[in-house]
Amino acid sequence: MQKFFNKSKLLLLLIVIIGAFFRFYDINFDQNEHLHPDERFLTMVGEDMKLPHSFAQYLTPQTSPMNPANIGHSFYVYGTFPVVVNKILLLLTNSDTYNTFTLTGRLLSGFVDLLVILVIFKTVKIFEKEYGIHKNTKYWAAFMYAIAVLPIQLSHFFAVDTFVSSFAFISFYFTLRFSFTKNLAWLLLGGLFFGLAIASKVTAVFISPLLLYLLINAYAKHRQIEKINLPRLAGDLLLFGLITYLAGRIADPYLFQTGNLFDLRPSQHFINNIKELEAWSSPTAWFPPGVQWIHKTPVLFALKNLILYGVGIGYSICITLGIYALFKKIRSADLFFILTWVILFFLYQGYQTVQTMRYFLILYPFLAIFAGIGFTYTSRQIPRLVQVMLFFGIIIWPLLFFSIYTKPITRVTASEWIYAHIPPKSVILTESWDDALPLPIGTLSGSNYTIKELPVFDPDTQQKWNTMDTMLAQGDYLILSSNRGWGSIPTVPERYPRMTQFYHNLFAGKTAYKKIAEFTSYPSLTYLGIPLTIPDDNAEEAFTVYDHPKVIIFKHIR
Repeated sequence: MQKFFNKSKLLLLLIVIIGAFFRFYDINFDQNEHLHPDERFLTMVGEDMKLPHSFAQYLTPQTSPMNPANIGHSFYVYGTFPVVVNKILLLLTNSDTYNTFTLTGRLLSGFVDLLVILVIFKTVKIFEKEYGIHKNTKYWAAFMYAIAVLPIQLSHFFAVDTFVSSFAFISFYFTLRFSFTKNLAWLLLGGLFFGLAIASKVTAVFISPLLLYLLINAYAKHRQIEKINLPRLAGDLLLFGLITYLAGRIADPYLFQTGNLFDLRPSQHFINNIKELEAWSSPTAWFPPGVQWIHKTPVLFALKNLILYGVGIGYSICITLGIYALFKKIRSADLFFILTWVILFFLYQGYQTVQTMRYFLILYPFLAIFAGIGFTYTSRQIPRLVQVMLFFGIIIWPLLFFSIYTKPITRVTASEWIYAHIPPKSVILTESWDDALPLPIGTLSGSNYTIKELPVFDPDTQQKWNTMDTMLAQGDYLILSSNRGWGSIPTVPERYPRMTQFYHNLFAGKTAYKKIAEFTSYPSLTYLGIPLTIPDDNAEEAFTVYDHPKVIIFKHIR
């Protein structure tokens, strides 16, 4: 028994090491160029933060130097907890610089995501005890999350996504433990992490139906809802809510109107920011980042990105097999409810205008559990060769995706090429709402060139095209730093008829600008000596733009 226990620990340790390797390999893959706009913004906010004079000042939204609204960042729709933790950590280590803020934030982002692997293991261990799930499932579920591509990618950035998802799932785990043990410590920890999740981003409230279900079940005798001990349930709900409130209130005081802990009014400034964000996300708005969402098919677009890019096809098959096993073999009401919540959340978010993959990250720990169930139960019924093929189908996508961190980011490679091949003082045209190239590298900077920004996202008026034509006539080179423009503008030709035609002619070689260089970093196995590369141009914009965008350089042939 002791020997098996040691093997169990070693196997779990190996899974964690695999997850850590994928998340922390080359954490400075972009060479301090800060190319993720959300990460760049959080870094600027964190850099501008100052330590309050007192805890009371920290809690006071109107005066705290850690409130983004007080330090020149009036529009802020995230939680401040991850930024504040990062700031304090850097101040304590006397290393608070612009670059270290980002890199330390990435380490924190990867660390909290790494914790999910352990929590999934412990969660499935509870399911194993309560529902008789096969003992190997906990290892496979933990492994599935360790290699899930979207969590790996988001762990390479300092944004709030992994914090929200991780804290929400940890809250779920502790509440699940309380549901079976009625141990007050688990209730308190569940409320604590739920509050931290909300303090990272308020969208964490979407997991509240799961938490409420588990709290109700704690006092339903034999899990029968009609036999609930109402007084004890009411008391626990009140205590859970109180701990959640205090944790969220202290971790992000700026979600509230005043610094008075007894004043429950939400911040009107924050509410106005959320309304402004919603207005920008409307299909009728002319907000450039929102153009990509205008004609996306509800649910199906999100489902495609989940299957092909978020986890991969083999992984998705295991999720489907896990759901099948759930109905045919396990038949647990609790797991059915979790599955129902996963489906309803996916449908809800999939019907929103913005279907970006990171908004679904909160589902990935549960998808890993379903995938672990699917692989465990299926592998016991299929020949060894088929098992190996299924495993290969699971692992190939993270191995392919990992390749982008084994080589320089395309924008850096393209910038080096520009300095080597484009003469100084050349006029370089770039696109609005994108990062201009060349990037500063060492002692070299774009100041050697005349950089002009084409207003590609402006409405297709004659005035815009007078400007565009003048700039195109003056330019020596045109550099498309990513697919932000050409990947989204032609999807709405009714808004951008002339821009759509321009891109069509540009790529068809029918303009004065001819392609002379292209830089890609597609998911590939060439770093392992295997000639397999998978273009992912059809993925959601954010999946490629931040860490492996396609860069195309055109020269004006006069």
